[in-house]
Amino acid sequence: MTYAVISCSKCGHQRIIDRSSASSKCSHCGIRVEHKGLAVIFEDKDQSAVRDALTRLNSFDIPEKKKSDVDHDPLSTLIYRYENCTDLQKKMELVSCSLTEIYGTFSLEDVEKVDEKNAEKLLSAMLELCYVHEVKSGRYRA
Repeated sequence: MTYAVISCSKCGHQRIIDRSSASSKCSHCGIRVEHKGLAVIFEDKDQSAVRDALTRLNSFDIPEKKKSDVDHDPLSTLIYRYENCTDLQKKMELVSCSLTEIYGTFSLEDVEKVDEKNAEKLLSAMLELCYVHEVKSGRYRA
């Protein structure tokens, strides 16, 4: 069997046909088209190769997303995410992982940058629940 990519003579819709059949119906406009005399765009015995060719013919380039000119500060992003989080355990996980990612090791002062009012309680809860461990005096890591 041989397969081919053709364009419908009425609507121009590109589709795959089986060359062993005499005619086929266009799924786009519904017209029955005789295969004899049609201009073949691509032809192959391998149906997957014909499908790939049709995909390439109908595809279009998607423009890459433009990277923002603004470099977002990771600490301000952390603060925003922390303030909009409602689950306390997720907040602790967020703070511990993000501060470790930003600073490597962090201190109470770094936690105060995120939540000045509750920093000590937050840090002691993170230690108690093993979200962080003390790597040296006053320095913590997730």
